Amino acid sequence: MRPRIVVFSGGQEEHAGISSQSGKWLCQYIPRSQYDVVPVEVTHEGKWKVPLGSLPKTGPVGRTMDMLSSVTQPLAPSDALDRLFSKPVDSIITVLRGKGGDDGALHSMGALLGIRVAGSNHHTARSASHKHQFAHAISDIAATPYSHLVRHTMSAEEIESELRGEFMPPFFIKPVHSENSHGIVRVDSLSHLRRAIESAKQHSQDFIVQEHAPGLELTVTVYMDQKGAIHALPPTIVTPKGSAFYDYHTKQRDGAAQFHTVHSSDKSLAEQAEEIARDVYESLSCQGVATVDMIADAGAIDVLELNTIPTFHPASPILHQLKEAGLHPEDLIRQGYLL
Repeated sequence: MRPRIVVFSGGQEEHAGISSQSGKWLCQYIPRSQYDVVPVEVTHEGKWKVPLGSLPKTGPVGRTMDMLSSVTQPLAPSDALDRLFSKPVDSIITVLRGKGGDDGALHSMGALLGIRVAGSNHHTARSASHKHQFAHAISDIAATPYSHLVRHTMSAEEIESELRGEFMPPFFIKPVHSENSHGIVRVDSLSHLRRAIESAKQHSQDFIVQEHAPGLELTVTVYMDQKGAIHALPPTIVTPKGSAFYDYHTKQRDGAAQFHTVHSSDKSLAEQAEEIARDVYESLSCQGVATVDMIADAGAIDVLELNTIPTFHPASPILHQLKEAGLHPEDLIRQGYLL
């Protein structure tokens, strides 16, 4: 009997599109001649669509996954678990962002049930997804832009008074838990500060205010192979075409940003970025595939965030990195996800 791999995608509405594309990408390149691959779609409301069978062993899977989604009844997770475990589950891969992904919830479930969930464990996922805690966790090994934690229980007036004395535009207001740059607001003028604060408070969670760090936006993909060796794909420079930074909307659209490999004439920048990414990956005890986003300016590099749940779709830098590295997607999946 072939090992049975379950791939979770979909989820919260703001991330469902990218997550679904990532799920299709993974299911296409997992070697289905060797594994039974079961795609589980999580609806916006948190219900699970668990198909009875697995994907075909060959051919494109996108249309098949759409068809399975349309005919599979969504169930409450407690009921869906019974259906999912009606057959043995050997491992789980999640490309959910937020709940069930970056928060480490599925990794906790796997640990409880004795089922391997690919990627970093619950503790690492939680530490990486909380932007303020992450900055403190890596403070001894990498620089980060200056940031200030704001409790959502403070009044807008208190927050505005505090920030006016501490930050000069431009700067960013970011939810402490924010995936794919969702909910991030760039404040370019103090006259827009109150509106940005009130918008942030609508999310009913703490947020951070972070200084603007000028420079090149870089991302490095790091993964651990089956022998425990850590590898890095070529660092990629990300240049948004129509926005001031690599924001949520740019990340959603194919062609909205340009991706470039660091030029060979700037070898030292590439080496420094790779070394920092590896250090961040190791210091937080990451596993599987993760991406580290940075800003490089005048030879100095600041780390912005660590994503323990990468995205795989036409607008994500990781596909550019795979091409530049001459690495087939199946090779990355075998080494970074499958044991």
